[in-house]
Amino acid sequence: MSIGQIVFILVTVVAFSIAAKNYRKLYRNINLGKDEDISGNEGQRWKNVLLIAFGQKKMFKRWIPAILHLAIYVAFLFTQIELIEIFIDGFFGVHRFFAPYLGALYTVIIGSIEVLSFLALVATVIFLARRNLLKIPRFIKPELGGWPKLDANLILFGEIALVGGIFMMNGADVVLQQQDPAHYPSTGTLPISSFMGPLLFGDLGLNVLQLIERTGWWLHLITVLLFINYLPISKHLHIF
Repeated sequence: MSIGQIVFILVTVVAFSIAAKNYRKLYRNINLGKDEDISGNEGQRWKNVLLIAFGQKKMFKRWIPAILHLAIYVAFLFTQIELIEIFIDGFFGVHRFFAPYLGALYTVIIGSIEVLSFLALVATVIFLARRNLLKIPRFIKPELGGWPKLDANLILFGEIALVGGIFMMNGADVVLQQQDPAHYPSTGTLPISSFMGPLLFGDLGLNVLQLIERTGWWLHLITVLLFINYLPISKHLHIF
């Protein structure tokens, strides 16, 4: 077992252990409530799950922030596919576990994640500007200053770190596939990294590329683990 695997396992186990403790506390608090009969109207309840929970229907009262919010939300959901591979790679010391098995489908999946991540990045920058620069009336109320403002900004900066990690990882990986194909399986042509990777990293040596790729990989992972632990004290708990 490599040092990287050992560090990955330790970091992951510690992060999920702390998270489990905090989520158990939330679960106990929820269970302080009284039981209620929610049987019946099953069709309507499933409709609510699809439209309100997954479809974010309530957000569409304001179309511009709704579209931006949807971009981040959908990117959040799709990125979990890549996160599964990151955990497999980390635990077993492999690289892009699914790439050899999925072939062209892998390219479609990672390519879709890149497009959604880019849209999420654009939305995140706009949300930061709306909250901090544009003086939108509902964001400058006294009750939305202090912790509520900091809470929102921390999540948005975290989103930038998540997306930045993905593009660092994929961009360097695309170039590494050309320099060391034996250790870096082909991802196919990706819509953003296949262009930006060679443009930014094409002149770099193997060791530097490996450092950039691992930095992006760890940045994405650590941000996810911090995010999981931060949610219980954040307004963004509603994501779960």
